[in-house]
Amino acid sequence: MILHDIVRDGGRSVILVSHDPRVEDVTDRIFWLKDVAIRDRKSEQHAWVHDAVCNMRVDEWTAILFSEYRGHRYVFCSKHCVERFELEPLRYTGG
Repeated sequence: MILHDIVRDGGRSVILVSHDPRVEDVTDRIFWLKDVAIRDRKSEQHAWVHDAVCNMRVDEWTAILFSEYRGHRYVFCSKHCVERFELEPLRYTGG
């Protein structure tokens, strides 16, 4: 909340660099660097899904880690989660 106070009371801007998806819920604008271009997150469409292993929120449209299981495509936040899923898919899909 300290950063909110700085913006609200001080009439200032705050630039925060984070990989935490919860930041999007409290920001006015989100920019990210992709393919050597700065993109505005809130002006572009996205589709949130949850990583089957860790439950982290992942943007399906920009995700690069996937696994297919029983005709369904699962999206992951990290290589570690993909590896865990592929070792025990039934554990993460509920059978």
